[in-house]
Amino acid sequence: MATSGLTTARIVLPRITRHGSAGSPFLWHAAVAFLTLFVLLYAGTFFDDRLFNGVSVWEKPAKFFLSLSLHMATLAWGLALLPAQERQTPAIRMTSIIVVAAAIGEVIYITFRAARGEASHFNETTVIASAFYMLMGVGAVTLSVTTSFLGWRILRRAPDSSLAFATGLGFMLSGVLATLSGAYMSEQGARWVGGDLTDATGLPFFHWSTTGGDLRVAHFFGLHIMQALPVLGFLFRDFTRLQARGLIALGAILWTGLTVLTFFQAIAGRPFIAP
Repeated sequence: MATSGLTTARIVLPRITRHGSAGSPFLWHAAVAFLTLFVLLYAGTFFDDRLFNGVSVWEKPAKFFLSLSLHMATLAWGLALLPAQERQTPAIRMTSIIVVAAAIGEVIYITFRAARGEASHFNETTVIASAFYMLMGVGAVTLSVTTSFLGWRILRRAPDSSLAFATGLGFMLSGVLATLSGAYMSEQGARWVGGDLTDATGLPFFHWSTTGGDLRVAHFFGLHIMQALPVLGFLFRDFTRLQARGLIALGAILWTGLTVLTFFQAIAGRPFIAP
């Protein structure tokens, strides 16, 4: 089984790389750079013993580099579904630039604050901190809007296929769900709802609370529908058009339901997974 898995990886990963690089070399190379920086920053958790919210100061910026790397790589891969001429239009090229610029702005500020052992999100201790927190919100909304826009273009301009339908729909829903959950979390001024106000007792790596509600869970699921639905599109590629679209739509409803469920679970003060 292990040999089979390695063989599959050797076949699939190069294809994904070629596909993503063809869709948008700019986004793909940015994703690779962010992935490299994730590795470097996460290594800092083993050498710097400073903590913030009960975990290494480098945990948060490292995970943002990882998340944004996956985000940009997925966008690049999705754009490969468009005809080559469409990928070169000013709207697509400018949107790609905006995505990378917003991502860079986000991680620079988060890393800067982390290096100082300070909060980046929910930090309104000074006028400058409040202004930068507001700018982070603008950047996050920008990423969501551009993701939904690219999904809409894929739905309109990509050759008809289950994969194009699933990808376009996933991108659009991701932008909406991530914005709504993120906006609510920002309005509350905290990610936790009851329980221990620390990440130290949270789940491994994710650090979602195990003692109370955690709004990051719904935000995570809402954001990553952009990867979940394309997987369904690939799995249903040999079905009839009607069957594939019906199953993908059902998957979108179920995943959105999961996002909503985890949201209400969090605001009720209940952990996603309790020990």
